[in-house]
Amino acid sequence: MRIAQARVVPYCLPLKRPWIAAAATLTERRGALLHLTAEDGCAGWGDCAPLPSGGNAEAVLSSLADCCCRPASADFQKLPSEVRWAIETAEADIAAQNQGVPLARMLDADAPLDIAINAALGPLDAGAAVRAKEALGQGYAIGKLKVGIGLPDTELARLHEVIDATQGRLRLRLDANRAWTQSAAERFLAAIADLPIDAVEEPLAMPTPDKLAALQVALPYAIAIDESLLQFGTEALSALLAVRAVRRFVLKPARLGGIAATRAIAAKAQAAGIEVVLTSVVDSAIGVTAAAHLAAAISPALAHGLGTSAWLAADVATPPRIVAGRLLLPAAPGLGVAPVSGDLD
Repeated sequence: MRIAQARVVPYCLPLKRPWIAAAATLTERRGALLHLTAEDGCAGWGDCAPLPSGGNAEAVLSSLADCCCRPASADFQKLPSEVRWAIETAEADIAAQNQGVPLARMLDADAPLDIAINAALGPLDAGAAVRAKEALGQGYAIGKLKVGIGLPDTELARLHEVIDATQGRLRLRLDANRAWTQSAAERFLAAIADLPIDAVEEPLAMPTPDKLAALQVALPYAIAIDESLLQFGTEALSALLAVRAVRRFVLKPARLGGIAATRAIAAKAQAAGIEVVLTSVVDSAIGVTAAAHLAAAISPALAHGLGTSAWLAADVATPPRIVAGRLLLPAAPGLGVAPVSGDLD
């Protein structure tokens, strides 16, 4: 594939309400779209949306602006992960269009065009029970809540309120964002062992394979790691896989460096018997749709954390439809979505 033109389109998308991420609270989502046009005239889109908590968001976006086309392989690997994700997405969009298939089915011919997703319920605050009940009524089977923000006893009480409001029919994913010490995690996780918990992400402030394994072995639900994957070195990651220290990996393609990098980690995890879930962090419709195609190709049986578009007060394109807790992928060739605003086209 030869790229004839590359264009970068910055955006700033307001949120309807604040989003609490691992190390920042977002009130808007800043990023840039990458628009590539091949010599045959076919065009593809990618999304580059670094988190401000990374401390280098402006440098990442500047790096994207410097990329007129995909560099040589050696140089490509040196680019920021979010830039690689944008480039690979736009190129894959073009490639799938040329093959006449949706992106998910270019990655895996048997990929479905719909996937289950969890409801993004925000923090475990006083309004969590109401939001959880609404999600259940909308057909979601799993809801995700941020924990580790308030006092443990307060959060345990609110968790019971959520379960009472949903009659235990909504399974819950809890994301602690590395809030707890080992002893605090052990107490909280043991206290919820008999509740309808699907998984708990990032419970430990200072995780190691041995510490995570000690938690996981005592629990009936999955312990999952997300941001820790980026901080473990190759040796520690190998140790995680070897002993199955956790039952689930949560993968953010933009943070991992794109389609190829995400598929490689997912393949290693699944070969070791570890579940794989893909998530986004209030990405634009381009980013969410790309991640959903990848999720359908990698792990179609699990619910993914891609139901974040409703948090945006504005978007760069029409996000995927969600029906009864399932995200419907476009059936058109390629990514199947492009900006609708005249300012972006």
